[in-house]
Amino acid sequence: MNWHFLAAQCVMCYRTAAAQQGARTRVLNSGIVILLIPPIVVLAGILLLAYWKSGTRRPAATGKERQ
Repeated sequence: MNWHFLAAQCVMCYRTAAAQQGARTRVLNSGIVILLIPPIVVLAGILLLAYWKSGTRRPAATGKERQ
């Protein structure tokens, strides 16, 4: 069974990527990584905000707990 269809969702994208030379393939891969950065940053921000709003972080030490 041919599993290459999972790598590219459309035939045009798959054939274009397969026909590229080594240098252009690296540029295509770099473009994919660059396009992944904004969604990852947004997801990290949402997770950080959810963690911050959940109140599970430790309270700051004020010195009153020891007295």
